[in-house]
Amino acid sequence: MKLLFIVPLVVGALIQAVKVLIDYTVEKTFTMSWLWWSWWFPSVHSGISSSICTLVVYYTGLHSVEFAITITFSFLFWYDAANIRYQAGQHASSLNQITKGLNELNPGQETPEQLKERLGHTVWEVIWWILAWVLITLLLLTIIW
Repeated sequence: MKLLFIVPLVVGALIQAVKVLIDYTVEKTFTMSWLWWSWWFPSVHSGISSSICTLVVYYTGLHSVEFAITITFSFLFWYDAANIRYQAGQHASSLNQITKGLNELNPGQETPEQLKERLGHTVWEVIWWILAWVLITLLLLTIIW
């Protein structure tokens, strides 16, 4: 039980690997910097918090103070992923379209850098990935112990 903190770290590493695989499939190229970016899905924050909640429930139960604390903090991450960062991505998309339109009207003008649009997730994406990382955490627990 002393090395339990490794499970959420492995989950976080798996999430980054999944992101790279998804982007490699879509973009048909690989960039090392993708390993460190915080973008798109699955959300590392949501995945690690889901893994920690799973561990706490597994070892202390649903009615423990520890679970109440971890689920509360996890909801902050899940809300952020599905609402705040999702909306920020929508805003970035709109601003990028406006910038593109202005550049077409004023050719030769210096173009600002495109904003990252893949920042957040839909509510269903967050729910799906929470369930996925809970199952992966339980699988890791089974393998380790």
